[in-house]
Amino acid sequence: MNWFTVSKEGLKQLQLGKPKHFVARELIQNAWDEEIKVCKFESDWKDGISIISVEDDNREGFKDLRDAFTLFAPTYKRANPEKRGRFNLGEKQALAICEVAKIETTKGTVSFDKTGRKESRKKRKIGSKITVELKMKKSEYDEMLEVIKNYLVPEKIVFLVNNEKISHSKPFKSIRTQLPTVIQKEGILKKAFRMTKVNILKADEKSFLYEMGIPVVETECKFGIDVQQKIPLSIDRDSVPHSYVAALYAEVLNGTFEEITEDESSQTWIREATANKRISSEAVKFIVNKRYGDKVVVANPFDRSSIDDAISSGYRVITGNELSKEEWTNIRKAEAIQSSSEVFRHRTVSATICEPDENMKEVAELSKKIAKKCLGIDIRVDFAKWDGVAAQYGDKVLTFNVQMLRKAFFNPSLSSRTLDLILHEIAHEKGQHTEKSYQEAITRMSGELIMLALENQEFFKK
Repeated sequence: MNWFTVSKEGLKQLQLGKPKHFVARELIQNAWDEEIKVCKFESDWKDGISIISVEDDNREGFKDLRDAFTLFAPTYKRANPEKRGRFNLGEKQALAICEVAKIETTKGTVSFDKTGRKESRKKRKIGSKITVELKMKKSEYDEMLEVIKNYLVPEKIVFLVNNEKISHSKPFKSIRTQLPTVIQKEGILKKAFRMTKVNILKADEKSFLYEMGIPVVETECKFGIDVQQKIPLSIDRDSVPHSYVAALYAEVLNGTFEEITEDESSQTWIREATANKRISSEAVKFIVNKRYGDKVVVANPFDRSSIDDAISSGYRVITGNELSKEEWTNIRKAEAIQSSSEVFRHRTVSATICEPDENMKEVAELSKKIAKKCLGIDIRVDFAKWDGVAAQYGDKVLTFNVQMLRKAFFNPSLSSRTLDLILHEIAHEKGQHTEKSYQEAITRMSGELIMLALENQEFFKK
């Protein structure tokens, strides 16, 4: 006596919520797992019923006809990571929702209908053919055909869908990497790590993760990813561990980072890839450059002046909470971004003091008047030449960089450009660029100067 009895009706109920194309998937992948040259898929739909058949030319046919109706039977596929099957369950899940089915192979014929299962000695000379009949909406039927036509056909198999040949798609790029898989050893199905090939494909609207050409889940990746060995799957073959997908993202990005555009550099899959321990330093550096440009530093919150210098010099300053802990780990490992202190704290500037012309002197006097009127302070104004920003302020000294500004900047001495720079620099008396006190000082001084222009225009005259 067998220990278990399986309820077909119960198994059917568990399968009815799945997209109907899973039936075709199970039949096709079983054929692809064998030594075949041709696989034919034929289907029809009428009045809510679809008839589907899958035929192959495997010389041996079914290795054991009992596999057609025995759940979880031992199978040679479990010991071979380059075969898709593992549970010996999929075709039974498919048969469970069918009204009628027939399996014809070199070992005999098995048919299924409302009366049960029937076996006969009628044999095929070569290959196997499975025919099923099941209820299906027209929309489900159309979806099934669309999905099947997007399978990645193995290079050495001719695959016909209703007499239309679906050609092998040559990958955009192939890489080799070590990935987890499942292999049966000494009668136990175990997790193992194994070197395998991963084909990368350019995708159109949707991208999928494939197991040896069979789509498993849709991904956010720019590319299609086809793993050439068993991937970790749920028993229903419709979910993959997130850690596995993230590792694949990193491996794919390692091989394709030069294809990533600036707009794509912040996509979710890129973020997950650059947070993964498999990511290469070269990929991290490239993505950081695409996302932030050449002029980028990490803000050192304990060195506010270096942050301010970075902003003044046109750098993108990013803070710790903009990226995950794992992303930062890989960025530091790759030395992809320096801190604001590394770039600006130890800078030494060699400046040459310049004798101001008349226009410069007028700008200096205007600067002093604004500082006194708006902030109540007396300042000194110098003019110099150095390699750096347009002007700088500190210790109540405002210094204009004549090397960058040129003399034309100061002619006329009163202009929106000169006022802009004067206010920008003098406001540092109250704080740095990122501080609220600095921003409030600029707006307050601007308001006061507007009122002066309306009420006391003499203030701006020479």
